[in-house]
Amino acid sequence: MKRPRLSAAVTSRQWIKQFSPADQGAAIDLVDALLLMNEEDVSSEIRKQLQRLAQTRYGARKKIGLYAEREFAEKLIFKSKLTKDSDNRERRRAYGNTGPKAVNPIRGKTRVGSERPAAFHISQGVEKFRSIFLNNPGPDRIRRNKVSMITIVTDFIGSGSRVISMIDKFLNVPSVQAWRSKKWIEFSVVAAASTISGIKNIEEHKSKPEIFVSHIAPSISTYHNLELAERWKDLICRYGPRSGRESSSLGYKDGGALIAFSYRFPNNAPLIFHESTPKWQPLFTGGISPDMAPAFGIKTENSRAVDALNLDVMNLPSDIIGSDARMIVILKAIRGRWRKGQEVALAEKSGLSVPEILDSYSDGKERGFLTEEGRLTDRAHQFMRSSLKLKRSARTLPINEKPYYPQALRVPTEV
Repeated sequence: MKRPRLSAAVTSRQWIKQFSPADQGAAIDLVDALLLMNEEDVSSEIRKQLQRLAQTRYGARKKIGLYAEREFAEKLIFKSKLTKDSDNRERRRAYGNTGPKAVNPIRGKTRVGSERPAAFHISQGVEKFRSIFLNNPGPDRIRRNKVSMITIVTDFIGSGSRVISMIDKFLNVPSVQAWRSKKWIEFSVVAAASTISGIKNIEEHKSKPEIFVSHIAPSISTYHNLELAERWKDLICRYGPRSGRESSSLGYKDGGALIAFSYRFPNNAPLIFHESTPKWQPLFTGGISPDMAPAFGIKTENSRAVDALNLDVMNLPSDIIGSDARMIVILKAIRGRWRKGQEVALAEKSGLSVPEILDSYSDGKERGFLTEEGRLTDRAHQFMRSSLKLKRSARTLPINEKPYYPQALRVPTEV
């Protein structure tokens, strides 16, 4: 079952009435472009990614330290002290059994963002994978347990700045530098959703962290419909606040991220959604109101797949199932052959999750739709033609609603 669009609740709100009648249509389109995720969506996707991460670990050094993404006022994640080594030389050595607090707003700020739900998901992950995950381990626990990966967990990667800042503060610790130089430790990031630019920025970091993410949020700068994106950018710059939460009209670092969580808007989203001024009322701040809740309901994989296919104008069979719809989305996206990383751009455009796309790609190979090089086979083209075959409308004859029935038959005249 499809969940209702958020615009159904928005049209009766003061928020939409702040736009001129000529701009209200574009504002509604902007709302409908938002990726909507409630708390259960976020929890489910982070659990999936933690499981995916756990399945990659094996051997003696399979342990992973999980840390909630948050702001740090300190320059180093771990404290260090001078300690004599085996050669009797003093070196700085990190110490402590536990890492920094998962939730600890920096001085002068009261806002708590993604760290609270991230801390909860970490504790759940540790419960399920006790042999692999450690919750916020300090340097001494990292040594004892032979931890080989430091993983930062968050609900959303916007610009990637905060994740990169955290990794840098890990690397500022002399002990972590030594572990990395000896290739004892790696970095990774787990998130329920991300922007394309956020993934790119993190991937370009010198630590080369591995990224485990489910959904790709659309953004103004990368939106597939350039005409709409320009219209929205103009709208955002003409209405609402000019600054807020250390951000411009388009959001932090002009991110323009089109995503809303049921419990908050990230600061990368346009300010017209979540910041107020004496002359501007936001769509919502903090959590959503009850009338918006239905739009944030859990969307099934089947409905996401059919919705993705309906982005194109197609006459779909009424009985098409999600796995087939998802397969058609993948096959139609391939031009020449599948390119590494294509799943990220396709996830942003289609609304499918990255794991769903990768699973369908693997399934396509098994079903003979794709070659090992990622090219479409004749069988793939036949599958798409049969699945998307237009139903021929039967020719109908005009019917007289009041037909004439003779009461008697004439006797034929003899010749």
